[in-house]
Amino acid sequence: MASDDSQRNIFQNYDKPIVLVGCSGEGNELIRLAESFLEENFPQAPMDIIKPTADLSSVVAGSGLGWPSVVVVDFSAEPSDDLDLSEVTRSLYEDNGLLSIYVNVDAEEGKISADSAKTKSQLDESVFMKFSDYELCIKGEGTEGESADWDHIKWELTRLVARARLAPAIPGEKAPSTNTAHLTMGENTFFLSLSFPEISQVEPYVEEMCLDVDAMEYRTDLLDCRDSRFDLIYGMQLLRRYCRPFVVRVPALPFVGNVLEDVMPICYTVRTQNQAGTYPDDEAGISKMFDMLGWGLRGGVEVLDVESAWDKKKTDDLLNEAKERYASQVLGSHHVVGKEISREEAVELFQQCALDGRAHGAKVVLSIESEEKDRMAHEAAIIATSLAATEGKPEIPNVSLILGDVGQFSRIVNLPFTPVTHESLPFKAAPGQLTAKEIMAGRLLMKIIDSKRYAILGHNIAYSVSPQMQGSAFRAAVLPHEYGRADVETVEEFIDSDFFKDPKFGGCSVTIPHKQSIIPYVDVMSEAATTIGSVNTLIAEIEYDNDDFKRVIYGDNTDWKGIFNPLERRFGVQGEDDSNGIALILGGGGTARAAAYAASELGLKRVYYNRTPSKAEQLAESFGGTVITSLDMESENDDEKCLGDVLSGDASLKVIISTLPAGAEFVLPEWLISKEDTKPVIFDVNYKPYYTKLLEQAEAAGLETVRGSEMLWEQGVGQFEAWTKRTAPYSIMKTVVLQNCLPEDMQ
Repeated sequence: MASDDSQRNIFQNYDKPIVLVGCSGEGNELIRLAESFLEENFPQAPMDIIKPTADLSSVVAGSGLGWPSVVVVDFSAEPSDDLDLSEVTRSLYEDNGLLSIYVNVDAEEGKISADSAKTKSQLDESVFMKFSDYELCIKGEGTEGESADWDHIKWELTRLVARARLAPAIPGEKAPSTNTAHLTMGENTFFLSLSFPEISQVEPYVEEMCLDVDAMEYRTDLLDCRDSRFDLIYGMQLLRRYCRPFVVRVPALPFVGNVLEDVMPICYTVRTQNQAGTYPDDEAGISKMFDMLGWGLRGGVEVLDVESAWDKKKTDDLLNEAKERYASQVLGSHHVVGKEISREEAVELFQQCALDGRAHGAKVVLSIESEEKDRMAHEAAIIATSLAATEGKPEIPNVSLILGDVGQFSRIVNLPFTPVTHESLPFKAAPGQLTAKEIMAGRLLMKIIDSKRYAILGHNIAYSVSPQMQGSAFRAAVLPHEYGRADVETVEEFIDSDFFKDPKFGGCSVTIPHKQSIIPYVDVMSEAATTIGSVNTLIAEIEYDNDDFKRVIYGDNTDWKGIFNPLERRFGVQGEDDSNGIALILGGGGTARAAAYAASELGLKRVYYNRTPSKAEQLAESFGGTVITSLDMESENDDEKCLGDVLSGDASLKVIISTLPAGAEFVLPEWLISKEDTKPVIFDVNYKPYYTKLLEQAEAAGLETVRGSEMLWEQGVGQFEAWTKRTAPYSIMKTVVLQNCLPEDMQ
């Protein structure tokens, strides 16, 4: 979903040079990070590492520098008499609006020279902090040469840039995306409350903990290092490093043609004494608390917990900065400690925690005297959501809890983003906390969640990987659902079946030959399904209408997302300044329609080729674009419109999407793949065989390729999220698909 400027993270889809600023130590950290960032993420691109000169304009504008390139402003480098590096840093940040990252090398462990250490100390806040948005902290990793420790520092830089370039989270927005709070804080999601005074004490427990949770809560107020910006940011990096080998349930973080699959989301919290925490809540303490929240943004946190009770101006300043320059989701929170309030007052607290429509989620924790009121927080959350809908305000996830053992039921009935402990930990972060396993068992026992049945609907579908993929995803998220096959010749057989009529029916994937014939049985069609003219996903919902509950069948199409997502990562959505990009779409069936829709969403002009021209004409009528009758470079007669005619002038062929069957053994004309000025991405929607003739040809020509296997797991992720209303375990789904698609010699 496109957002207007007022909702926009200014670094979304960032396409300018990145700035690394700081003081290197013995390990020459800044230059090495710049080199590894470009080598590992952009192996085909020129190595553009720029050092500032007296003529600052040459750094930014000269030679047409842009993305990807890195400007390194290293204050430890040999100084130049005519160059004021502080002014250079300021101008790059303020005048040129570049994404600047402070590479903060510890002076002692990084073995920074005495002169550079003095410079670093003097300029830490006045230059390095002031003229940067993100911060990467390094101890002695740079002095170790190439090591696992240094590899994680490199990974952290990539993560920070990927996080910075995300689309902003929009309060109340439910459309699935990488940064949708209704998924991050979705149903049956859990974050683990950590309460160790030293983050290194977490390491022995992370392998088991990562199996059960979707995020880690970084309780800064409980850490011994809580007043040190360096140590808090470094501690977050350490926590992510501990989790990386063991993450299971986490979503993908997309970045330039690839994804980071091992990023454990962090909920960053500074809990004050008044709010069931330990951080001082006097005037000086609250001022420092807001500084610490800013440090969380600089560390690239996924969720920032902001207490709603404090200084309004400081809160406004923090939220404005978060909205303008970051992609973090904000969780407004309030704890009522030691006294009981009314349900009406609790509703008002949820409204307060919405932070004037700027929070992406709200968390209210109450105190009660007896179990008779153990539903009060939950009821207040429901009322607050209803009032928001009535008043036209964002409907955000409301986390509703009650403190202590008396509030354990509240943790079972609260579906979004529930804080938990873990059975492996030596102690709980708070009285009354339950484990994720205990909560899920309670929800099943109390029928708060039900086991649902899903399937892939099609004919001759024994080959389908979907049952393995979705079944593994349900197990990873510890959801009690089943996924099978519904192999029928006609849709009517399915509609008349006990499976479809079963109250436990939750939905299904739909494949050939039923994607169009299922439409008459759908109650509500999504915009994408309506435009594409086919349904690949059914979602069954129970809704209350006219004083009764009824089942509503929603029809959606995630095939286009399976095409859109990989291509968006590779070259982004084309803007008005790059309006000459072209997608060549081969074929004329239902998948070609999904490809045309995806190309439109990518901002590409559509060109269609099919051996049956009438099918190509239908695509052009539905989605706009040009039909060609041959893939030749030049037309043989005046009645023919060839590809060469379309590619003349300023046209840029960005991608070729083949929806042709693998058995057709289609290949492109040699003139097209050998053009030096044309290097399109080749997208073959077939996921078996792993190597089609087209993909073999493309790889031999050095062209970037996308396989149907990637489309399969991407569209499957969309289906999982539509059914479960939570983030999908991306790596699990991808791994299962590859295990079933890769040739044996590649596994």
